[in-house]
Amino acid sequence: MKRQLAAVMFTDIVGYTSLMQRNEKEASAMRTKHRKVFNSLHEKYHGNLLQYFGDGTLSVFTSGVEAVRCAIEIQQAMNRGLVVPIRVGIHIGDIVFDDTEIFGDGVNVASRIESQGMAGSVFISGKLNDELKNHPEIETKSLGYYKLKNVTSPLEIFAITSHDLASPELDAMSGKRLRSKNAIAVLPFKNQSGDADNEYLCDGITEVIINALARIKELKVTSRTSSFFYKDTNLPLSKIGEELGVAIILEGSVRISKNRMRVSVTLNDVKEDFQFWSESLDRSPDDIFEVEDEVSILIADRLREHIGHFDVEEKLIATPDVSVGAYKSYLKGRYHLLKMNQQDIRTGMDVLKKTLESDPDFAEANLGMHLGYTLLGTLGFMPAMEAFQAGYPYLQKAIETNPELPECQLQMSYIRFLAEWDLKASYEHLQRAFEKRPTVDYYQSMASILSAEGNSKAALNYINTALQLDPHSNINFHLTGFIHYIEEDYDEAIRWFKKNKAVQDRFIVSALYWGQALVAQGKFKEALQLYASLKDPIARVGGMAVAYTGLGRKEDAATLEEELAKALDTASEERAMLFMIILKTFRGQIGEALDIVRKAFEKRLVMLVYLNVDPLLKPLQKDEEFKSLMSQIFRTETPQNVTRRKYQQPLFDHAELKEKVSIAKKIMEEEKPFLNPDLSLRDFSALLNLPVNYTSQLLNEGMDMNFSEFVNTYRLEHFKSLLADGSKAHLTLLALAYESGFNSKSVFNTFFKKRMGMTPRAYQKTLTN
Repeated sequence: MKRQLAAVMFTDIVGYTSLMQRNEKEASAMRTKHRKVFNSLHEKYHGNLLQYFGDGTLSVFTSGVEAVRCAIEIQQAMNRGLVVPIRVGIHIGDIVFDDTEIFGDGVNVASRIESQGMAGSVFISGKLNDELKNHPEIETKSLGYYKLKNVTSPLEIFAITSHDLASPELDAMSGKRLRSKNAIAVLPFKNQSGDADNEYLCDGITEVIINALARIKELKVTSRTSSFFYKDTNLPLSKIGEELGVAIILEGSVRISKNRMRVSVTLNDVKEDFQFWSESLDRSPDDIFEVEDEVSILIADRLREHIGHFDVEEKLIATPDVSVGAYKSYLKGRYHLLKMNQQDIRTGMDVLKKTLESDPDFAEANLGMHLGYTLLGTLGFMPAMEAFQAGYPYLQKAIETNPELPECQLQMSYIRFLAEWDLKASYEHLQRAFEKRPTVDYYQSMASILSAEGNSKAALNYINTALQLDPHSNINFHLTGFIHYIEEDYDEAIRWFKKNKAVQDRFIVSALYWGQALVAQGKFKEALQLYASLKDPIARVGGMAVAYTGLGRKEDAATLEEELAKALDTASEERAMLFMIILKTFRGQIGEALDIVRKAFEKRLVMLVYLNVDPLLKPLQKDEEFKSLMSQIFRTETPQNVTRRKYQQPLFDHAELKEKVSIAKKIMEEEKPFLNPDLSLRDFSALLNLPVNYTSQLLNEGMDMNFSEFVNTYRLEHFKSLLADGSKAHLTLLALAYESGFNSKSVFNTFFKKRMGMTPRAYQKTLTN
C-alpha cells in the first residue's frame, strides 16, 4: 500500500438516473460529452482519473490549485452546447492506494462535500480554500460549517464564485449548515415592571447590548431587526436559534419598582440546550449608564469563558455626555421611530425635538431626527426630497458633534458616494465604521456600493454576511434581489423581492425592480398588473407606460408618458426621470434618453449611480457619452472580499507558553479555586497576575480550551474523587457536583456526558459493578 497527500475530486451528473428513464438518447450523449471533457482536461491539469462509476468520477491531483482550475474549466465546458449538469467536490487530504482501490479520509471527505453541491457548482473544503489565498483570480465564499457523515469534526465548505460558476444562496443551505459557536442573538428584554411606559427602556437596553457585543469582531451578533422579530413570541429557544443560525441566545428582563431597577440576564447554549450563566443587578434607574456598561462587560466575559479567547475592551459602550433624563428621552423617541408607522414616527420625532431643545449637541438624538425624516420620506409619508432636505441639518449636526460614531461614519460614506461621487472616501468611512462596530449596516452598504459598480460577485459576499446577521431584514431581501437582477438572474431576483412581505406599501423600490425583472423577461402583462397595483403614483404611471410599450399599446403608453413628463418639475422628478430614461431606451430613443441623463447629471441625482448596471438600459450603456459620464462617478478600485480582522500575534513564545500553562495548572491543583462556583476568568487572571485578555489567549493557545472547559475539567475530576470516597456515599450526585464547584445541574450533566460519554448515573454504576 502507498500513502500520500493529494487533492481528491468527486463529481456526478445531477438527475442522470431520471433522465435515463425519460430520454436514453440524451442521457447517452451527456455521458459521452462528460467522458470526453474529463479525459481531455485531466490530462491538461495533470490529474489521475481513477474511476468512472455510473454517472460519476473519482480523480486525484498532486496540486490542489490545479484540481480547482481543472474543475472550473470542466464546469465551463459542460455549460457550452449540450448542457451537462454536474456537481464537483474537492478536498486535500491523506489517501491510501493499494492494487485495486483508493481509500482514506481524503476520499470520504471529498465525496461528502460533492454530495452537498448543486448543478454547475464547485464545492471545496476549508483546507483547500487556504491553498487558494495567493490566487485572487479564484474567488470563493464560505457556506458555513457542516456535520458530514463519517467525518468526526464539523467541516467548513466553500463554493467557487468566480468564472460564472453556480453557487447557492445561504438560505438554500441553512437546513444543512451547523451553527457557528460564536454566533449569538440578544432577544428583546422583557418588561416586568407592570407599567407599559417602561417598554422603551427595555428595548433601549437591548439595542445597547447588541451594539456593545457587535464591537467584538470575533462574535457574530444577530442584528436588531431579526432579534426584535421574536419580540412577544413564545417559540422555544432551540427553534429561534435554528432560525437565526446562532448557538447562544441572551435573554433579559427589566423590573422597575419605585426607585429601584433590576436588570436580569441569562445566557443559553441552544445547541446543547442548557443555561450556562445568569446574573441580576439591582441599581437605581438613574444609574442606567453604569448598568449598561457593567452588564455588557459581564456578558462579554461569560461568552469568552464559554466560547474561547477573544479580546474584550475595558469599556464596550460609549456613554453620551448628556443627562440621564435626556438619554431616557432619546431611548423613548427611538422606541417610537422604530415602530415605523406614521403616528409613532411623528411621536418619536416630537420627543427627540424636545430632547434637543435642552441638549442640542446630543449626537444620537440628532441622528434620531435624521432617521425620522428618512423614514417619512422612504415610507411615503411625505415627499422624499422634502424629507431628506429637512433631515440633512440634523445629520450635519451629529457629524459635527461626534463624527466617530459608527452611524455617522456610515452616513458620511453615503454622502461621499451618492452626493460627491468620491468612492475612495466612501470606502474609507465604511472601513472606520467597521473598525468601530461591524454591524449589518456596514455589510449592506458595501453590497450596495459594489453592486452599483457592477461588482456583483463581491456584493453577494457582503450581502450573504448581512443575511447571516439579519435573516429577517427587508433591506437584505431587497439588496439580494437587486444583485440577482443586475446579474440577469430574474427568477431568483423576483424570489427575493417576494420575500419582502411589505414590498408594495413600505418598500416601493423592491416592487419597481420586480416589475423591471418581469419586463426584462418579456412578461409585460404580469408587469402591467404589478405596476397597476402600486400606490405610489409615479411608480404606477411610469411602470405601466413601460409595460404598455412592451405590449405594443402605443396610445396608452403615450398618454401615461405625458402624465409622467408633468412630474419632471415636481419633488418626484428623480423617480419620474428614471422611468423616462427606461422608457426612451426601451423604444430605442437613445438621444432623448441621454438628454434626461445629462439633466440628472447636472443635479447629481442619486439614481444615476445605478444606471450603469441596469440590464434594461444596455443599449444606452453602449453610448460613448454615457460611458464618459459614468466614468466620472466610478473611478477607483474597490475591495473584493469581506473585511476580516486578522487574529492577533501570539502573546507568548513557546517557552513562555509552557511556563504559564504550568503555573495555571499548579494554581488549580494547589489552591483549588475551581471549588468556587462563581469563579470567573477575571478572578483566575488575578491569581495568575495576568491581564484578562492574556489569560484567555493562554488557555486557548496552551491548552486548546476555553475557560469554562478548563475549570470544569478540574471540577469533574474532583467530583469523580468524591464519588469514589465512601464517606460521601450519603450525598446525592447533584450534591457532589455542587461540592465540586459546578453551579448548575444542566452545566454539570452536559459537561459530564460530553467528557465521559455517559451520564453521571451510568458512570456511578460502573464503579459499583
